[in-house]
Amino acid sequence: MTTVKLNYKRITKLVLIVILLALIGWVSLVVGGLWNKQVVKPANDTGKFEANGASLYKEGLPAEERFELVAETDTLRLFADKTSAHFQVMNKETGSIWRSYPDPKYWQEETVPATWKNNLSSPVMVEYVNAKNYKSSSATTSLIESQGYLENFQNTNAGFKVTFVLPKVEIKIPIEVSLHKDYVETRIIDAEIVEGALSLLNVKLYPLFGAQPSVGQEGYILLPDGSGSLIHFKSDRLMQQLTYNESVYGQDLSYYNENTGRQRIAMPVYGIKSGDQAFVAIISQGEAFANVYAAPSGAVGQSNWTTTEWQYRKRFFQSVSKSTGEGFYTYSGDKFLADARATRYYPLLPEKSNYVGMAEVYRNYLINEQGVKPLEATEKDIPLFLDLVGADIEKGLFSDSYLKATTTDEAAELVGEIYSKGIHHLQIHFSGWQQDGYSTHGGYFPVDKRIGGDSGMKSFISFAHALQIPVYLTANYTLNTNGDDRFWWRRDGLRNLAGTVLEEQENQDQDAAVFVSPKFYEKVVARDLNDYKSLGADGIYFEDGIGQQVNTDFNSRYQASRADVVEVQRSILENSKKSLGSLVANNVNFYALNELDHIHRLTDDYSYDVFISEEIPFVQIVLHGLRTYTLEWSNLRDEYEDEFLRSIEYGAYPAYVLSGNHADDLKKSYSLWHYSLNYKDWIDDLTEEYTKANAALAAVQDQFITAHRTLAPQVKETVFGSSYRIVVNYNETDYNKDGVFVPAKDFVVIKGGTTP
Repeated sequence: MTTVKLNYKRITKLVLIVILLALIGWVSLVVGGLWNKQVVKPANDTGKFEANGASLYKEGLPAEERFELVAETDTLRLFADKTSAHFQVMNKETGSIWRSYPDPKYWQEETVPATWKNNLSSPVMVEYVNAKNYKSSSATTSLIESQGYLENFQNTNAGFKVTFVLPKVEIKIPIEVSLHKDYVETRIIDAEIVEGALSLLNVKLYPLFGAQPSVGQEGYILLPDGSGSLIHFKSDRLMQQLTYNESVYGQDLSYYNENTGRQRIAMPVYGIKSGDQAFVAIISQGEAFANVYAAPSGAVGQSNWTTTEWQYRKRFFQSVSKSTGEGFYTYSGDKFLADARATRYYPLLPEKSNYVGMAEVYRNYLINEQGVKPLEATEKDIPLFLDLVGADIEKGLFSDSYLKATTTDEAAELVGEIYSKGIHHLQIHFSGWQQDGYSTHGGYFPVDKRIGGDSGMKSFISFAHALQIPVYLTANYTLNTNGDDRFWWRRDGLRNLAGTVLEEQENQDQDAAVFVSPKFYEKVVARDLNDYKSLGADGIYFEDGIGQQVNTDFNSRYQASRADVVEVQRSILENSKKSLGSLVANNVNFYALNELDHIHRLTDDYSYDVFISEEIPFVQIVLHGLRTYTLEWSNLRDEYEDEFLRSIEYGAYPAYVLSGNHADDLKKSYSLWHYSLNYKDWIDDLTEEYTKANAALAAVQDQFITAHRTLAPQVKETVFGSSYRIVVNYNETDYNKDGVFVPAKDFVVIKGGTTP
């Protein structure tokens, strides 16, 4: 017998090579299959995007003579062109026309490249991406660029419906246009959207509606940026390429967000004024999945235009290593589905074609369709809003230190002294009352014993009620710092699409606060309502959370879309209002407005983009007479005198954040690092400011703002009701014109008449 000596090393190498070749073959097969899925149309899908005899969409604008009347109301007519699916809205009284496409008068002068000229003339623009390839970049197309066509154009009782087919990108978008009493509505039917190999990112439907170039006329784009801002029409603006694009109700922290530093959009509203013709748009359904996009002249074409950008997918960061932070950006897989996506366009009469007229339309929409009831003035004096700070914590060497600011007994002393100054219409928000004070969230009850405990808070509230002063307890349920309320961050934390639990790091010395899943904090608020009632609190002041934070939750236990989160918060507000009787929140999104009695610390600023030419009190014009509101705390103003004058111009009531007379030094606390909150330091200023504000605003507490304008540089006029005028002079010199004299850095009230 021959003995064979085996070379185990060689055999091992051969086996490894065979295994490696097998793996390579398997990977090639799988990857090849995936690749084929990306680039080859499935045989049974090829017919979905074929024209089947339909005419391809033609370049250029539709011929004016092709438009036919398809719907009519008492004030408006809707005309449509079935070959382009564009439409016109005509005011029957004035004959003014708003087109869904660029103004033909100036189209020949358009200088953008041919591709973008085709996009601007299209009734729909889409952005898409190959979501299966994370290295893929997004691209924009339109009906013409995608060799598209119209499918199933049909007249309806109120307008028409049609499907836009974009074969090159394998996307179908069904839409409907309908005329109503005083507006035209455009709508996307999400349930009938068809996608092929590529993924839809966003849709701009009739993006050039009402657009106009800058040709010397007075005009502007209205943006819901902060309190409101205008982009005035200009033909030679700086940095022309810049555009505006922000999410309605703010950024979604579960996705990638550019750090623009812009103010949150609280109102789903925008508009355009051109000469004596204007419209205001209200995103009435699906707004949680909408952006407001605006392009001043020169940015994307010669026209000034603004539109709703409907979001279907967003970018997010997929982490592959938590320790190193490595990862890559990609897009969400499933598209966002909304029950409805609708934008209303309200054409305005010439005398209403300004931002006050736009605000009036939105105010009427809130009253008539959202159930927001106007105010009824029950007090002769305006309210003064006081935020009292109980306590906070500061970082210590081994443990955090408790910083006492105001006990419940000291709060009674503080309120009593202000009341003795003749200021009787007060509203109290007590913050930092929970265990470990203001920066601690979770397990709010019982009241911390170090400031008086439950018994001390009950006594203080009873004291306030004896003076007819309501007391609200401040809380933020969207964060948890201590694990109370049976909260476990791994199980109950808000997760982004990558599965990461989101945290907020307000202070580098403090441990991060964990964002709570909305459906979890809904249960916590419901459990706490009886505790608020047992203390005698008049309501909750929801601060910096509910009413503001709209983040998609990918926690599998509590999964919620942006629209779901809005509904969760509405439900919390509704149930809390029923239980307690009254609610307050600060600088809220307007979906929360119906259940709130007061809007605290409302923004009075804008985002300072270079293309914005004027800030306006649009949100205050909408709100005055609907809800009380304040601006920033008076004792934290950067420019005390000017910001006081702005509060008068904007019809806002005074607010102060205060502590007792024996407060610990709060400058090193996690949140309340303000220089001085001691009420003794502020009581004289507070009394003087309240007296001035009360004299100006007491008579118009329930009146709408009906006019607002600039009389001269840094001189503003606000009209309340029919003829109550306040003229504010921000200049260092007196204003004296047309019989109106206003001292420098001051204001005057004029009762009756109008300014020339």
